[in-house]
Amino acid sequence: MSSLDFLVGTFIGAEQVHPSPWTGRHDAEGEVTGVAELAGAIVVQRQVQRRDGEVTFEAVNVFQLDPATGATLLYSFDSVGYPPDPCSRGTWEDGTLVLHRATARGEARTTYTPSSDGYAWTKDFRAPGATDWSPVISGRLTTAF
Repeated sequence: MSSLDFLVGTFIGAEQVHPSPWTGRHDAEGEVTGVAELAGAIVVQRQVQRRDGEVTFEAVNVFQLDPATGATLLYSFDSVGYPPDPCSRGTWEDGTLVLHRATARGEARTTYTPSSDGYAWTKDFRAPGATDWSPVISGRLTTAF
């Protein structure tokens, strides 16, 4: 069993988009389908976010465990269009997978906390030179039966 198995399946749930330089605050519905690929070496997720029934955001997330370090790697391709270069890198901290990514535009921190019926996730942003993290999105997704 991989530490990424909790990301495999179909999940739905409420998401809260926080005010940011990219959008205002609003509620959304998230749907994620994750599949183990390459004999379980990677997990590929297809993520869709809807607001008032309309698709407002899409992403393809590719997770892999780095065989050299054991760190979790996340390559997230999304409808905003920035390439995942570099990828996010993370480790487990008190039951939560915490991934970090830094670019010239700033830093991102993404967390995933597994539960018995899905997971909670967050994405925070820190602008260059800033000390505080600002929430971008948070959600609680449960297994869709």
